[in-house]
Amino acid sequence: MITRPCQLANEGVSFAAPAADLAGVGLEVDVAADAVRRAGGDVELFTGTLSAGIEADPTARGERQYALDLVAWAGWRAGVLALRDDALRRLDAVDTNRRRAAAAAVLLIPPDEIDEFRTRQRHDRYWWPARGVRDGYVFSVGGFQGLDGVWIRPPERVERLSAAGAFGILVAGDWWRLDGDVWGSRLTLLGPEEPASETKAVFADDGVTLVISEDTHVAWLHVRDR
Repeated sequence: MITRPCQLANEGVSFAAPAADLAGVGLEVDVAADAVRRAGGDVELFTGTLSAGIEADPTARGERQYALDLVAWAGWRAGVLALRDDALRRLDAVDTNRRRAAAAAVLLIPPDEIDEFRTRQRHDRYWWPARGVRDGYVFSVGGFQGLDGVWIRPPERVERLSAAGAFGILVAGDWWRLDGDVWGSRLTLLGPEEPASETKAVFADDGVTLVISEDTHVAWLHVRDR
């Protein structure tokens, strides 16, 4: 079976055009969008969610630091994993209804779920309100090289690494590093040498599994709710 990689939280999400005019935000949005692209994020998702946040609370146009909050959330929502910690710190500081509404619009989750989302994210980087609806699956990675994927054979072995959200995956004699969370995932080719023992980790049963099969070129991140 050959399937394509996907981030399940993004299924059905599309933006015909930004609803709000990004030119008046007071930031170099084009520069930020280019940085998102270079970091492996989805530029359409970045501009679409940033616009949604500004539309939800237009006062962000006149407050540079607030606008930067929206940019950080939109970049993270678009799959830029490097923004995760900063975006969560900014989310923890949200303390008004209008900012909560803007954050929810950017993250594409209901406003009344924001508090639960930021609380759960402190210990579960893969949680979002619809995860249970998707049977615990969060994203898939890899894919067949001949169909816009990266692997020539199905993955053969998985090792949990010590860094949060990181796995080592053996495919066709090469190891790959997977980093991911609810909004994004990234594969990095490491080469034939197995990840050093100090980078591996022994975890208590936290319900997180990277599911592989000899029948597919895709690996699926699954979280069993406890």
